Amino acid sequence: MGDKARVLNSWKEIAAYLGKGVRTVQRWEQTLGLPVKRPNGAGKDSVFASTDELDQWLAMGWAQRKIVTNETLAPSISEHRRLRQTNRELIDDVERAVRSLKSTFEELALPRRHGK
Repeated sequence: MGDKARVLNSWKEIAAYLGKGVRTVQRWEQTLGLPVKRPNGAGKDSVFASTDELDQWLAMGWAQRKIVTNETLAPSISEHRRLRQTNRELIDDVERAVRSLKSTFEELALPRRHGK
């Protein structure tokens, strides 16, 4: 990125500087604290950013990101499997209950039909 700090005056300029799409850098602002500023009284679409601040954010942000490994994924994978199994059991319970209600309804309805 450049030696001389400059001010980027739009999402498009910020995105181009970072080599990303506009929506990506907007998401980074919301979720990762991308350092952009808004002029006083301007709408949320009016932004500006310093290339120096963006460079610092990149240097700190990328270095502090959590590296995803199999060990960090293992708890979420096992939790996902547990939830899937629980969901399957609940679906089976609901299906059994519906069959039972249907059978009960049919038993209650049959004598009335024949009695008329």
